[in-house]
Amino acid sequence: MEAACGGKGLCGKCLVRPEAEASPLTSPEKALLKEQIDQGLRLACQVELPQGGVVWIPQQSRLHQQVILTSGRVGGIELDPAVSLYSINLPGPEMDKPEAARERLFAELARKTGVELEGGFLLPVSLLRRLPDLLSQKNGPVSLALRQEREVVALRPEKGARALGLAVDLGTTTIVAYLSDLVDGRLLAVSATMNPQVPFGDDVISRISRCSEDPQALTDMSLAAVQCLNSLARDACKQAGAEPADILECVMVGNSAMHHIFLELSPASLATAPYAPLVRGAVECKARELGLELAPEAWLHWLPLKAGFVGADIIAAALAMESECLDEPTLLLDLGTNGEMVLFARGEMLACSTAAGPALEGGHIVHGMRGAPGAVAKARLSGHGRPLQLEVIGNLRPIGFCGSGLVSLLCCLLEAEMLMPSGGFDLHKAGPYLREGPDGWEFIVADRQLTGIGRELVLTSADVAEVQLAKAAIRAGAEVLMSEMGVKRLSRVLLAGAFGNYLDPREAQSLGMFPSVETSNIQGVGNAAGVGSVMALLSLGQRRRAADLAKRMGYVELSGHKLFQDLFVDNMAFPLFGEP
Repeated sequence: MEAACGGKGLCGKCLVRPEAEASPLTSPEKALLKEQIDQGLRLACQVELPQGGVVWIPQQSRLHQQVILTSGRVGGIELDPAVSLYSINLPGPEMDKPEAARERLFAELARKTGVELEGGFLLPVSLLRRLPDLLSQKNGPVSLALRQEREVVALRPEKGARALGLAVDLGTTTIVAYLSDLVDGRLLAVSATMNPQVPFGDDVISRISRCSEDPQALTDMSLAAVQCLNSLARDACKQAGAEPADILECVMVGNSAMHHIFLELSPASLATAPYAPLVRGAVECKARELGLELAPEAWLHWLPLKAGFVGADIIAAALAMESECLDEPTLLLDLGTNGEMVLFARGEMLACSTAAGPALEGGHIVHGMRGAPGAVAKARLSGHGRPLQLEVIGNLRPIGFCGSGLVSLLCCLLEAEMLMPSGGFDLHKAGPYLREGPDGWEFIVADRQLTGIGRELVLTSADVAEVQLAKAAIRAGAEVLMSEMGVKRLSRVLLAGAFGNYLDPREAQSLGMFPSVETSNIQGVGNAAGVGSVMALLSLGQRRRAADLAKRMGYVELSGHKLFQDLFVDNMAFPLFGEP
């Protein structure tokens, strides 16, 4: 079910109609539902059924499978994975030199690799126990997987042995896993799904708050993500005709909150100034320590964070964009609840995170939703009948607006002058489609008989205000970075992530979302964080680049910056249509 606020009775999304005796209405229900109470609707997070029973869940409350962005292209990188495969064929011990099996293995491995280690290589006991059978002459050559030229992480008969790696982009809303062959670098499969932590709260702030209120929630959310990742690994391996036990290395990226929660580290420090993470550098551990069902000796590597709300995902995106090569002023944004952005200019990098809020992902919008079937993805002005034509994901009847559809809708209304730069509706021009709702004016986007929710699809004055807050925060953050680096004008804006990929640059600039830049130079770059994670999986050199990026990247904390508040207020209004 939709539960944007994580069950706090704040969002009004988890509508149900009990068909049994129910507990009395609560204060949040009375405040949020109003006329819906007459239809017998309640909030699932507020109502109890003392005797049990059945509830009906209306269409708009059902959590639809989001359209998940997995695309992105890995450029030409030198293949240098953490794990390498070697074929070992050892003779048995000699009578005059009865050397131990492990030492014979190490000697042959040193000959193969050219690496001599004092004390030998590392061989876990779990693999040492396999030596008697594996090294007998009757079994022939043995396939040995060596990690970073030091630790043996797999010992198997050579026939059919594989060395696979899994790169994971752990997003707040979605999780994408990329399965690659570590020997030749081929991408074998991609598997993606919704983040199962969504019922704990739509955004990171809700989930951090939930962890603070209930310590068990941290364990539950971590376990949910681990189990989901195990499922994605199984699915990707099934596509590739492999087994999870073939996965010897896993690389993960995600924002700072997802990083802490997955590792079951308290995220409390991220919620209070100065918003410092518990750990900033790369984290490595055995995958099994976290419950990941990969090869028994597989390792997990988390790319580094930069700050409390500038995570490994934006580091990975910068990695994918080959940011060190960007000479002209370029702004890289990952637009979500937390608008992470990095400005590159003259070989320098400066990052910040701005609280864009959940509006651009459908949160805090009366009929907002994620990019799933039934979501309005684009609006166009029509010269006859209704003023708008709607494009809906899946060609279904509309049930709500996703972020790109919301931006498109506002752009149309501004162009038609039904919406004023202040954010208010023009009562004269929009009058036939306006009505007074419980919380102010509502613009009727689609009539009841045309929607999939059994009532009108509306855009409220409060919805418009939420978008104004989001776009003002994004632009103010970008302008602070430009001021700090002495950049007068941007050459390019690169939009990472699903929302940025589907956003129409012209429409975004019509709302004044970005500082002045040519529309043709605003570009969606796909799932750049996912691409960066694959690059780090396939190359130790890319991991070193990621560490260097995190170290050299400057950071600005906007909450205390002298310019941010004034710029935020200045950017609340929409520009006059046609102006930058």
